[in-house]
Amino acid sequence: MKTIYTFGIVALMSFFGFSVSAQHVLPVRFTFEGGINFSNSSWDAGDLDKKARVGFQVGMMVEYPVTDAFYVQSGLSYTRKGAKVEGFRPEGSGYSDLNREITMNQMYIQIPLYAAYKIEVMPGTKIVFNAGPYIAQGIAGTSKVPGKVTFWNENYLATGEFSTFGGHDSLKRFDFGLGAGAGVEFASVVLTLRYELGLTDIGKNDLDYKNRNAALTLGYKF
Repeated sequence: MKTIYTFGIVALMSFFGFSVSAQHVLPVRFTFEGGINFSNSSWDAGDLDKKARVGFQVGMMVEYPVTDAFYVQSGLSYTRKGAKVEGFRPEGSGYSDLNREITMNQMYIQIPLYAAYKIEVMPGTKIVFNAGPYIAQGIAGTSKVPGKVTFWNENYLATGEFSTFGGHDSLKRFDFGLGAGAGVEFASVVLTLRYELGLTDIGKNDLDYKNRNAALTLGYKF
């Protein structure tokens, strides 16, 4: 948690510095936004099929002008990510389960730090491109396995539901990655498509697990 707080404080101090130097250009703007996530992971599940998880996110973005075209953006959002694998193990495969399905549900508080560039295509309409790092802290989530199956650690048996971030074989809470997006501003309405690439391996034991997420959000700027 100290890392996420430190990042937030440094980001806010930087933003205030930008806003003071850019007050003569454009005012600081706030955007409330929400949308849908399509998330997955780098999890190598072997012959099991990987399925995307549908989630959501809600939050607020703050936009600080550097010039009339370049901006610094940050904010705070509550976002739901996850992953799912399913498939069938044949007899004699060495696994205790035949029909196998594991669903990971991950709830995060997330802070991005993006550089943005805007192109005005007509009065009141702009194309927006942004990119930069993000940090996230896992706060909740219940993951599921049907029945009693062998989990990724072959010496551990999980059954039913378990805490995504709370157990011996659950995921690590802290995540860091890169995000990039493109969107359109229609006056005060903002439509954004973004992709996030997790760079931190949040898996435990032998699990290689990095977040992958695509999001479509709709926001209102004031």
